Amino acid sequence: MIKIKKVLTTNYITNTKIPDSDYVINPYVGCPHKCLYCYAEFMKKFTNHNEPWGDFLDVKISSKPLRY
Repeated sequence: MIKIKKVLTTNYITNTKIPDSDYVINPYVGCPHKCLYCYAEFMKKFTNHNEPWGDFLDVKISSKPLRY
């Protein structure tokens, strides 16, 4: 069973070192799919979760209203 948790954040936009991008949008952390070929599984070490990758999803809730 997947563990879903709401997490407060001040910003959905994050600086990145991805080529050709300065920023990325990260509305959540984790994944409910458990793909065997997952490239993002290493992200678990930044989450403080005990659950295996694929068993948790942190949904980011902004403390600021979005501006368009």
